Amino acid sequence: MTAKTSTQTNGTTHHRKLLTHQPHPLQSLDQFAVFTPFHRGQEICSQGQAADHWYCVLSGGARRCVIRLDGRRQIVDLLLPGDVFGFTSLDEYDSSVEAIVEGTVVAGYPRRRVEILADADPRLAREIRQVAFAALSRLEARLLILGRITVLEKVGSFILEMASRLSNQRGNSVALPMSRYDIADYLAVSVETVSRSLTDLKHRGVIKLAGTRTVRIVDPHALEEGERKQVA
Repeated sequence: MTAKTSTQTNGTTHHRKLLTHQPHPLQSLDQFAVFTPFHRGQEICSQGQAADHWYCVLSGGARRCVIRLDGRRQIVDLLLPGDVFGFTSLDEYDSSVEAIVEGTVVAGYPRRRVEILADADPRLAREIRQVAFAALSRLEARLLILGRITVLEKVGSFILEMASRLSNQRGNSVALPMSRYDIADYLAVSVETVSRSLTDLKHRGVIKLAGTRTVRIVDPHALEEGERKQVA
């Protein structure tokens, strides 16, 4: 056995242990899972590529984005451990997904084989529906965030949403896996606007910042209200 083969085998064993010891969706498909680690910024699947696989984030994080006609990027979903993606009614992916954390590990499942199994297994079919519903819930949450009136409300709601999705973290501190550029593209604002909003929330005593990505929520109610509390 070569050193490279040994490393790949050890990596696969480690990833299967992740599946064994942590709750995750699509557990009945663990035997079909193929594990792939990705560097930060590396593409997992590409818009226009044949949609042959579904994926589940095991560790790290990813962004799902589309390229507009003017060439600008729009992030339409931020994927965290346990999130499943790759669903489409088309034969090609309608968006691209890229890792946002170094060493992000993703499990891939063969789409056609899983669809055939689901046709004969009602329990698996229900499980697939649940993860599809979860993906729809994430999109609905993003629409609600974008529907907020002010930028402070958008940024505040985003922090609360990430805190909810990363609820396994201790206390009120949230270690955001994404950069401020990703947050800006997700909220459809400029990165300068995101930075100003975080600074404003900090000066108001609503949050505390530790570095560029760790946020401690001091006043969740004020964070939800954004500028409305000050106006009132």
